[in-house]
Amino acid sequence: MRRAIEAVPAARRLVPGLRVVMVCGLRIDPRSLPRCDGVSYRPYVPQLYRHLAACDLAVVQGGLTTCMELTANGRPFIYVPLRHHFEQSFHVRHRLDRYKAGRHLSYDEAADPDGLAAAIAAEINRPIDYRPVASAGAARAARSIAGLL
Repeated sequence: MRRAIEAVPAARRLVPGLRVVMVCGLRIDPRSLPRCDGVSYRPYVPQLYRHLAACDLAVVQGGLTTCMELTANGRPFIYVPLRHHFEQSFHVRHRLDRYKAGRHLSYDEAADPDGLAAAIAAEINRPIDYRPVASAGAARAARSIAGLL
């Protein structure tokens, strides 16, 4: 989060009018983060998936659920897996590659504020050509379970 905040001034120079909403979650106090013009801080956002579906670009850590919600909604995003996190670095990346979704930045690449800002500027208006995400999984699971009952 701090790295993303550090990239905001450079990103705002590259993307005039850029507005950033920093969603901190339940465990991080927004007041513990550095203040930056153009950034609003939220401790928790109920129904975050709705905000993700409406965003122009998301910069996320690389968790599978968040990345797949962005993919299913056809939203541009940059994901930065935690260094040495197997699931985020390999499983999630492999799955997103199959969907041609998101832009991967390594943890070290995201450390450079100018590099992250350039990635934000490049991705925010990029046309999306993700493969469609199947959405009938719950119905298939229910039919399978019903057959066992």
